Amino acid sequence: MRYYFIGIGGISMSALALLLKSKGEYVSGSDISAEREEMFKRNGIKFFLNKGKNKQKYEEIRLADVVIYSSAISSEDNELLFAKSIGKKIMKRGELLGAISRDYKRVVAVAGSHGKTTTTGLIYNILKVANRKPTLHIGGMLVEEGTNLVVGEKEYFVTEACEYCDNFLYLNPTLLVVTNIEPEHLDYFKTFDRELKSYDKLKKQSKIVVSKDDSIKAENIFHDQEGKLNFTLVNGKEKTNLKVQICEDVNTENIIYAYRACKILGVSKGDILRGIESFKGVKNRFERVQIQKFDDVVFDYAHHPTEIKNTIKAAKNIFSNRKIVFIFQPHTYSRTKNLLKEFVEVLSGEDVVLFKTYAAREKESMGTSARELAEILKKINKSVCYFASVEVMLRHLEKKYDKNSVLVFVGAGNLREKLEKIGFLT
Repeated sequence: MRYYFIGIGGISMSALALLLKSKGEYVSGSDISAEREEMFKRNGIKFFLNKGKNKQKYEEIRLADVVIYSSAISSEDNELLFAKSIGKKIMKRGELLGAISRDYKRVVAVAGSHGKTTTTGLIYNILKVANRKPTLHIGGMLVEEGTNLVVGEKEYFVTEACEYCDNFLYLNPTLLVVTNIEPEHLDYFKTFDRELKSYDKLKKQSKIVVSKDDSIKAENIFHDQEGKLNFTLVNGKEKTNLKVQICEDVNTENIIYAYRACKILGVSKGDILRGIESFKGVKNRFERVQIQKFDDVVFDYAHHPTEIKNTIKAAKNIFSNRKIVFIFQPHTYSRTKNLLKEFVEVLSGEDVVLFKTYAAREKESMGTSARELAEILKKINKSVCYFASVEVMLRHLEKKYDKNSVLVFVGAGNLREKLEKIGFLT
């Protein structure tokens, strides 16, 4: 079959495109960003920038058997409108994920407001160590594999389950992990109660559900001189000391979820522990990078107040007695508006630089901008700054902070991509 992806560069969309290609299907698609263009070319996937009236990409749509689009795509998108006008079969990203998952004997899905990417990666790594040969679809790039997709065998399909637009309801998991639930994506759900009802539906569609349970705990949590996380895993009378390669304290919770899930799947304790300790993490999850101008730079995907709070805590634990500045790019106007009070509470006491909002699917009129958030924070903390230009922001950082200062870039937008383009990370 021939598939055309509108928004193919998205982290989940690109993984699904690669998975279909690995099955021998014909795949092409477009995106507003060329970030993953080289990856698509290497894998024989035709890629087009979603700009202008390129005749070839419309011919690809005309020839496609199925057109896939993500929730980030506007209903007024020209390519989507064209596909509808010529009567093409159209599927949502979540619908395709659900269809693909049904090809596997056991579907292991991880849902939740926070921690689902890391927990998904941990479960995959444990199953890999146990030689279960899992297939993985994940909302991030694994550090070790350098990919968001691993094609394994047909026994296990390990996937991240996104709640936005109820996409996770296309799944019928054999085993579902729910890490936590907080008000999120209220631009779609409108109320927290509606969000909770969607999670309840997903739980009813799942054979086994792993959610919060205090029977297994993490004690004696500390960071060693290398910044690595150490703790004692307590399971009844059993106590196991672990040294892991992922930094933030909150990862002890993700590790416990992965531990419990893999025990249910029949993995031995030895393989579980080896899988946990060998897991190198996911890019942009408190990822430390090396550059010349500053000794320590961290990138973290945190874009919800709770996640940012955890990132701040981890940074202060790991870089104690160091000057730390948090550079935050808000992700969507509606999220900033709906959680404004929480953002102010988390950021008001820190050394913060705000960068222009990553709009994604939204218009500024839909919520609160980074500039407006900065103006509110300035009333509490006069040192807060706002920038819309990467170059101007970097000049400010280099002038105000010395080489020993720690820069922590926080957010789920495109700031890292912009920094890479101007050579900041080389």
